[in-house]
Amino acid sequence: MSLEYLFKPKSIAVIGASRYKEKVGNVVFRNLLYTYHGKLYPVNSKAEDVEGIKAYKSVKDIPDPIDMVVITVPREAVPQVMEEAVEKNVKAAIVITAGFKEVGEAELEDKVISIARKGGIRVLGPNTFGIITPEFNATFAYTDVKRGNIALVVQSGGLGVYMLNWAQKYRVGISYMVSLGNQADVKEYEVIEYLSRDPETRAIFVYLEGVSDGNSFLETLPEATKRKPIVFLKGGTTSNGAAAAKTHTGSLAGSFEVFKAAVRTVGGILVDNLHDMLNLAKLLMYSEPVTEELLVITNSGGHGVLTSDEIEKNGLRMVEIPDWMKETLRKILPPTSVPRNPLDLTGDANRERYYSALKIVSELNSTKLVIVQALPMVSCTDVARVISNFKGKGVIGITMGLDEDMALKILETTGIPGYTFPEDAVKAIKYLVNKPIPRKKIRTIQPIESAIELVKGKKTLKDFEALKLMEIYGIRTPKWGIAESAEEAQRVADSIGYPVVMKISPDEPVHKTEMKGVVVNVEKDQVKDVYSQLSKITRRVMIQEQLNGLEIYIGGIRDPVFGHVVLVGSGGIYVEVLKNIAYGLSPIYEDEAQELLIESKIHAMLTARKRGYDENSLIRTIISVSRMIVDLDIKEMDINPLFVNERGAFAVDVRIVFD
Repeated sequence: MSLEYLFKPKSIAVIGASRYKEKVGNVVFRNLLYTYHGKLYPVNSKAEDVEGIKAYKSVKDIPDPIDMVVITVPREAVPQVMEEAVEKNVKAAIVITAGFKEVGEAELEDKVISIARKGGIRVLGPNTFGIITPEFNATFAYTDVKRGNIALVVQSGGLGVYMLNWAQKYRVGISYMVSLGNQADVKEYEVIEYLSRDPETRAIFVYLEGVSDGNSFLETLPEATKRKPIVFLKGGTTSNGAAAAKTHTGSLAGSFEVFKAAVRTVGGILVDNLHDMLNLAKLLMYSEPVTEELLVITNSGGHGVLTSDEIEKNGLRMVEIPDWMKETLRKILPPTSVPRNPLDLTGDANRERYYSALKIVSELNSTKLVIVQALPMVSCTDVARVISNFKGKGVIGITMGLDEDMALKILETTGIPGYTFPEDAVKAIKYLVNKPIPRKKIRTIQPIESAIELVKGKKTLKDFEALKLMEIYGIRTPKWGIAESAEEAQRVADSIGYPVVMKISPDEPVHKTEMKGVVVNVEKDQVKDVYSQLSKITRRVMIQEQLNGLEIYIGGIRDPVFGHVVLVGSGGIYVEVLKNIAYGLSPIYEDEAQELLIESKIHAMLTARKRGYDENSLIRTIISVSRMIVDLDIKEMDINPLFVNERGAFAVDVRIVFD
């Protein structure tokens, strides 16, 4: 069902519109009265009028059709009010009223939504702060919201109020503000998708504490992010993920890391904090072109050095000024200044020198960070006026001094991004130029029949069963065998060749090293003694070919929101110490596997000193694992270690847990 009636209703009724100005119902009604030009009706069972407008006892008493209702009555009355809305053939409802699922009243919330669905009513909330659109303000916040091209979608009403305050303070124009509330009906991905099609919105900023439906999020948002930038800020990033279970994965996979992978998959931009989100909004609300190559222009050498450091820290590049341009710059610079990047105009630079320098470099294909430290020779407002002449040339102003606020207003009027710290500008640029390519995940279940037979009815796999499963999926393993006597151990080891690794082989997955259950470098004459030692822990002992190479960790989990996820990082005993883990949603494609290796720094480890380790074999293993965990609906698994050397990638120890 369309959200059109929610965002563009031709008539609105406020149910619970109060005569008392401190009541939410009155604030919402007054906000609509001042901003909405359609038909507006107050509903109050005890009043003849509200704010001088005739009031009705029930929405059913209103003689005209009603597209949308805003409900502010006490929660006990909401079901009855919704029944009346259904009878009135209302199309959309905003339930401001709180006290539902968020305080344990899930049954009452379900009842309200069930009634609404019976009548085809789309419901925003309950427990929502309301919405602001270009046509109206249906919130209990301020009416004075500057109209613009930035949309806000928030799961927290309090944060929504703060962001509106911020927008007012920094003169950021808002196209839409949507407080999601409990998302009992209308979900975040529906709102984002709708706003992505809105011509008045340039970018969407989203604050979420949780995702309502991971599959719908992954299905809907890749198309939305192709239309315009969508920026995410996640709340609750430090909450623990799954408790440590029988694999390393249980303690490594937190929900925030999976959310990060999901945002990257759909092509969204994930920022670290609210400060970064607001700084990025400054960049996105204007159309100034931005590139990953930067030119720093300043009248302070120190500011230039610090900004250059920040550019490198954020993975951006300083553009090279061509020789012919350097020659031209020399003509306008003092003899003490060398024409290079950062371009130091020196402390005696005036507005004319800024203008001349910008005119020379204006056609350089780069983002120009124009920094001014206010001095007696030049003010921030002087330089802001100069910068305004170069709109469209990739200019960003950084104004630092007593008149910096006035300078920012000048830049804003011209439509040029402005900041008071270069670090804020650099980080905002990093987020924008590193925007991921959106991908759709097509999860086709095609299990191999022999794999199905192997895992049927099992909650976990024994280690040797797990190795067999690897081989079924084309993942290489070292030569291995199982023994339940010293003599059998000797025969297996002889057939493999020395040295060998011997380890306990329990029925349940365990961390064998922690149980002192692994012995390496075992030679022929040591096999029986080592078997005797290990068999005191488990009678069954595994013997494996001993490998050398880089130890890698590959894990897999079934996330409750986004489904199956692959983890890649350093292996062996360092997996939970270094935690250089990269996350990707299944299925993993070849280019994504390469990205995971770069992000986890495994690529750098594999290629160090030109050792010739087979990275392609590791990539194929990651792809196979991503397919296997979907095919077999694996809850948790890890391969640790997976040895990678010149011969390929070999799964040495594998733990797998089903439900």
